[in-house]
Amino acid sequence: MAAKRKEMDSAELLKQLRSAIQKQPEEVPEGWKTAAQWSDEWGVTANAASQVLGRSVKLGLMRSKKFRIDTKTRGNYPTLHYYPTDAISLKNKS
Repeated sequence: MAAKRKEMDSAELLKQLRSAIQKQPEEVPEGWKTAAQWSDEWGVTANAASQVLGRSVKLGLMRSKKFRIDTKTRGNYPTLHYYPTDAISLKNKS
């Protein structure tokens, strides 16, 4: 006789799935950068970069997406990254 499979309740399954996901960092595609990385590249403060990036997202000039990355201090944490859209290159050519 086969052993009866022990069923996990829904709440426990959700808890285990979240735990497994949180332990896995995501691969960040090339070109996507955090506000801190953009501020370093632009030579401006993190606050100034965040303001420019936030406004750029609203205007459709940049895209934003959270990627779970290793933050060294908080473990794998969802962190907002930004990527320029095609709209910015079209406006630069005009």
